[in-house]
Amino acid sequence: MDEALFFGEDDFDILDIDGYELKPSSFFNKLPEIAQPLAKNANKILSEVEKMLYSAPAFIHVVQSSIPEEVFQAILSPEQREQIAQGVLKLMTKKDGSLLAVLVDTNTNKVIGNVPLKSVKLTPELNKALADYSSQIQMAQIAEEIQNVQYAIEDVRKGQESDRLAIAYSCQQKLLQAREISDPNIRTMMLLQVISDAEDSRNLLMLSQKSNVNFIKEQPDSTWGKLLKGDKPDKIEARMNEIRDGLAAVNIVSLSAAIAYNELGEKKAAQKSLDYFGKFINETYLSSQELVERLDLLDPSPTNYWTKELPKIETSIMKLPNKPDYIETEVLE
Repeated sequence: MDEALFFGEDDFDILDIDGYELKPSSFFNKLPEIAQPLAKNANKILSEVEKMLYSAPAFIHVVQSSIPEEVFQAILSPEQREQIAQGVLKLMTKKDGSLLAVLVDTNTNKVIGNVPLKSVKLTPELNKALADYSSQIQMAQIAEEIQNVQYAIEDVRKGQESDRLAIAYSCQQKLLQAREISDPNIRTMMLLQVISDAEDSRNLLMLSQKSNVNFIKEQPDSTWGKLLKGDKPDKIEARMNEIRDGLAAVNIVSLSAAIAYNELGEKKAAQKSLDYFGKFINETYLSSQELVERLDLLDPSPTNYWTKELPKIETSIMKLPNKPDYIETEVLE
């Protein structure tokens, strides 16, 4: 097939497809400003994947072999059957990046079937596009999960000043400004500077966090232990404030570094940077369930983000990198 017909999301209504959307950006409404390009990139890459699929002979073969002939006859003219008719097939996505190609009756706008994408053999170009799409989706998920923790922290902090956060916000602001530079050489130089500053700040923050967390670990649990050996409540509260601000700062600089790498097109470096962040979360907090439960008890936030939200970030990071051998899909019943 020399040409694939393509169609837009406004050509029909998608009905009864729970969890699927036409644009991945539809899933991400809470992204921080520095991460918003991730959703836009995911939209663009999904569109490219769609074009590649619809022009691939292997995909056309799967469509023709998986959809009964009587169904084709009902919704396609003989001329349309030679091509992928406009408005008849559409690629949809879930928030986890899995894809679904659906067959639509353009007369009723009803979804009447789907195409098993796992049967489509991936070309190198399609494989790369899918890997890029998965990477953008996963990074957007991580950014959103980080933002949920940031919201919880800020509700407790209520705008109090913090040297740790000032350094982190500086990295974030440099990234936003670097994006606006039109000269590609200067832009690259500034993004590299953001990465350098973020990594330097992150390692200092991580060391401070580990020290403060060890202080909390050493506090006795029992009532008698607290009376005999425990530090005063105001000292424990001060350390918790430092831990809270430190976590927020590490979140910001880690995300800034990863996104700066992504802006440079260095996907593997971005994933490596996030992997370092994920290991820190695991080793410093999540390796001890008793610790995160204690942190939730000491933290006045009602969201329990230490036990509920922080593990989500680490889990999402552990899924990186995603190198698909096939297109993740499901059969529509």
